[in-house]
Amino acid sequence: METGTKQFAIEVTIDGKRTQLQVTPAETTDGVTFYKCMAGADEITQIRNDEGIWKQIWGDLSDEEVKAIGAVIDSYTEKNKITS
Repeated sequence: METGTKQFAIEVTIDGKRTQLQVTPAETTDGVTFYKCMAGADEITQIRNDEGIWKQIWGDLSDEEVKAIGAVIDSYTEKNKITS
C-alpha cells in the first residue's frame, strides 16, 4: 500500500458525540498496515487490524470506540475496494 495517499473521512461516535475523523493508512517498517485517525488537527489514535481484531497502537480510546472506528474503516475499504 502506498502510505499517506489514500486518506478518507469517516464519522464515528467518540465520547458520546458524532465525530468526523480523517483516516490515513500507513505501514509499519515490516509492512503491516495501520491507520492514523485525526479529529481536526489532533491525532487521536492509531489502530490496526490484528488477525481480525481491531487494536489501538497509540491513543486512549475505549475498546468499544476502537472497534467502532475499525468497523467503519472495514466498511469503507470494502465498499471502495481498498486493499491493505
